[in-house]
Amino acid sequence: MYAFEGRLLFSRDTLLVFIFFCACLLPELHIWKPYQREIPMQRLTLSNGTTVFVENQVFDNKYIPSNEQIVPTAFLLALCIVIPGGALALVLWFDVRPKSGEVASFLRGILMAVGCMFANVDAVKLYVGYFRPYFYEECGLDRSTGECLTPTEDGRKSFPSGHASTSFCAMLFTSLYLLGKVARLPSKTMTSFLGPLGCTNVLLLLALSPVMVAFWVAASRVRENDHHPADVVTGACIGSAWAVLWYVRYFTRLWDDHDDHQSTDGSSRTTESQRAGDEDLPMTA
Repeated sequence: MYAFEGRLLFSRDTLLVFIFFCACLLPELHIWKPYQREIPMQRLTLSNGTTVFVENQVFDNKYIPSNEQIVPTAFLLALCIVIPGGALALVLWFDVRPKSGEVASFLRGILMAVGCMFANVDAVKLYVGYFRPYFYEECGLDRSTGECLTPTEDGRKSFPSGHASTSFCAMLFTSLYLLGKVARLPSKTMTSFLGPLGCTNVLLLLALSPVMVAFWVAASRVRENDHHPADVVTGACIGSAWAVLWYVRYFTRLWDDHDDHQSTDGSSRTTESQRAGDEDLPMTA
């Protein structure tokens, strides 16, 4: 069984998924510049001919360096690797009805979800070029001229939030996987001194705990003025949408075109797509 699992995990399809994931990260290399919208500054000319510049206070918040943030990028990436990986390891450890090829399905699904999310978010960031709440401080705004002394690209990538989209994508995919496992448990009761007790609600809350982490990450971006609330909400929606799509792709039968078909004598037969070995993965949690 383990040899078969290994063949699925390190198969051609997994390699193609990984290559696609890496291609989706190309915009992170800062190859393209975001849309250069005008600096948000109101120019007023007084009666004596003097020109003054009035800042938009929405973009005049204090900048917090990455190493002082609640959830710096390195910590976010660690969370999005450790929590999904730990959840999968726990499921396999306790043998909660694992199916053949489940590890490959999980890995491919989460890579496709996160890859599509990154490409989607980066494309919107570059197209919109919206200012972060600390834009003035990061660009070194000269308030006498209304010009930036140190032009910044990252300061124009506020919408949507990458932290919110990444955390919701990885964590919601993990929670959906765990919820599927909870639904398939043969028994959801535990024995105590009070007798048998139902623990469905407890299991559901545990399965949803990764999503709670995603909410915390998203909320931290607003608290520290790294993003506007609309940036965070939109990022969370984008990440959630991709997580649901690719979970459905790999853990339900919506796109399953290689089920065993019943022959006229009632016996099952295997289709050509199953014998190909590249997509014979479990399609139901």
